[in-house]
Amino acid sequence: METNQEKELLDNWISITNIQMNMTNELENALQKNHGLLLKEFYVLYFLSQQSDKKLRLQQLQESVGLSQSAMSRLVTRLEAKSCGALER
Repeated sequence: METNQEKELLDNWISITNIQMNMTNELENALQKNHGLLLKEFYVLYFLSQQSDKKLRLQQLQESVGLSQSAMSRLVTRLEAKSCGALER
């Protein structure tokens, strides 16, 4: 049986998680509407922009963004296909 303190901690955790999910959804909707970008695509561009030479290995990007190797490769391919000049292999 859980104590009142455990219930309160769990309720707080769920509340924080819901706030984070709502913020993430709102950010992704705004990025999609205003720039045609998914949140993960934004993260890739952001992490690249933080490098002085604007270069990162795919493995570094996948670790930073939290995607598998194949998912990162597909994401990079999609960004290249957009032909906006923001990304090249």
